[in-house]
Amino acid sequence: MLVFIECESSSVEGCLKELREKAEVLEKIPGRIDKAKIELSFGAFMSVRISLSIEPDKNHEKMIVAEYSSGKDVLERLQEKMREKLKNAQIVDFTFGTYTMPITRRKYAVAIAVVNIPMERESFENLSIEERRAILRKALELFDWNPKVLNISEIARLFNVSRDSIYNDIEQILKEKD
Repeated sequence: MLVFIECESSSVEGCLKELREKAEVLEKIPGRIDKAKIELSFGAFMSVRISLSIEPDKNHEKMIVAEYSSGKDVLERLQEKMREKLKNAQIVDFTFGTYTMPITRRKYAVAIAVVNIPMERESFENLSIEERRAILRKALELFDWNPKVLNISEIARLFNVSRDSIYNDIEQILKEKD
C-alpha cells in the first residue's frame, strides 16, 4: 500500500504540527513501513512531502517523528530530541535541514524520521478464559479437532495454568463444537 503525506505552512511549528496530525493515519493501517522517502524544503513556506510503502506482513507501530529546535546549538539540541524519541525504533528513512529566517536571522533545525517499532509479543499468561479458549479452539480446528496432537503440559506452561484447566477448556470446546 502506498501512503502520501504532504503539509505546508509559513511556520516551522505549524508545518510540523500538521505533519504529526496527518501521520496519525498510520495507526489505523496494519503492517510495517517497508520503504519511505522524505522531502523537506524551506523558503517562504516550509513544506514536507513523505511517501511510504507499507507491507502488510508484520504488524509494527508506525510513526513519523518530527522535531525542531531554534536558537543556539540547534543541531546538538535537535540531535538530543531525536535520540530520545527514536529509542527502540527501526529507522526506515530520515532527513534534516536548517533554515535561517531572513529578517530575524533566527536559525531553525528540523529533523524528520520515518520509523517502525516492533510490537512486543503479549504474554499468554494474562489472557482471559475466553481468549485462552479461542486460541485452543483454533489449534484444535487446525488439527482436525484431535486433542491428542496437543502437548497439554506445554500449553499449560504457556498459559500459566494447570493441566486440568487445559483439559477442561478442551472438553468445553469440543462440546460447543458439536
